Amino acid sequence: MKNLDRLSKVLLGSLVIGVWCLVMQSWFAATPAEAADEKVQAPIRTRGLIIVDEKGRERIIMGAPVPDPPHLGKRINPAHGMIILDDRGYERFGVGLMDETGQMAMGFDAPIDPANPTKNPERLHLIADGKGGAMIRFLNRQTGVPGWIRLGDDDKLYFEFIDVQPDKNKVTRRQLSIDGEKMVEQPFKQ
Repeated sequence: MKNLDRLSKVLLGSLVIGVWCLVMQSWFAATPAEAADEKVQAPIRTRGLIIVDEKGRERIIMGAPVPDPPHLGKRINPAHGMIILDDRGYERFGVGLMDETGQMAMGFDAPIDPANPTKNPERLHLIADGKGGAMIRFLNRQTGVPGWIRLGDDDKLYFEFIDVQPDKNKVTRRQLSIDGEKMVEQPFKQ
């Protein structure tokens, strides 16, 4: 009986010590949020970041501002954002916010034409302008604008097809909207 009494006291003492340890741990241990913060690195503060591929070629460039596109000269407007380059180093995608105009724009480019590397390769341009408007502009292989979808100043959606005829000195626009169709001709200006 003495042994059983002694064992009960040891078990009871162990239980008290165990509970006491749990209480102490809850008081002094890091909260789950603090423990998670220990695994998260502090934010990186930089003006730019360049991601390279397995061959060391620049493929994604982020910046504030984004640098001028390699091989193609200067940007029309400085922008803060990102560009993606193809395996030859030419820009194929760009997204950026332009402080001067308040415009948020995204452009998708075709591959560079080796016969004419300075020709604008952009084919699709999405814009949310600084005045609340929006537009999707399409460019053809000659970098002309055959049409766009745009939100008009009247907040209506318009589809516009554009036919440029420099030899006849005219531009014809066919505009479709909820209100119907409208044709507009104007002189060609270069």
